[in-house]
Amino acid sequence: MSVVKCDLKNLSKVLEKEIRKDLKQVKFAASVAMNNTAFKARSNLIDEYKKSFTVRNTNLPKAVTVEKATKEKLQAKVSFPKDWMYINAKGGKKEPEHSKVLMVPLKNGGLKDYRTQSGKIKQSKKPGNLLKYADSHPLKTRAHVANPHPFVMNNKKGQTMIAVRDKANRKELKFLYVGVPTADVKKRWDFEKIVQDTAKKELPGQFDAAFKKALATAK
Repeated sequence: MSVVKCDLKNLSKVLEKEIRKDLKQVKFAASVAMNNTAFKARSNLIDEYKKSFTVRNTNLPKAVTVEKATKEKLQAKVSFPKDWMYINAKGGKKEPEHSKVLMVPLKNGGLKDYRTQSGKIKQSKKPGNLLKYADSHPLKTRAHVANPHPFVMNNKKGQTMIAVRDKANRKELKFLYVGVPTADVKKRWDFEKIVQDTAKKELPGQFDAAFKKALATAK
């Protein structure tokens, strides 16, 4: 049991000291609670991401980052530094920014041959790079070329396609991307709601546990 002796002469100093000590523990507990909650939110975001999307790029969910709170700065941040994910959180129409059409990967197309081990599409095989290459190397898209290269064509519907000849059978084409004027994007990964719901559920309990521990170990 701890005993604090004081009289009227030094009461204000003792109270001030105790208040400062308690305030220090409050700030410490708050920072611990915020960080634990932020990392729980990160875990929930990754779980929901995997449920909402076909995850080929296994590294992408790891881009969810946490900026930890401190006693001096009582704010923890959870962020996903990918601007193109914003529309997936809100839903809406996606429109082309630098061309007339959006080049959309074909679900069962030939892109599986152009992915890294983690599932990410290789940078050189992104639509913009393929279109630039096709424009500057027109002869390399022909059937007799030893190493087939992607090229641009129109299908029977008049849609722009990016395709590549099969290496074993040059008459057979593998389609990589199709051009569409706009794309409807469904709301399916509500980043803000997941974080807010996690905070409402976790933060009070996390703070209570952290504050009790802080008081028990306070010097």
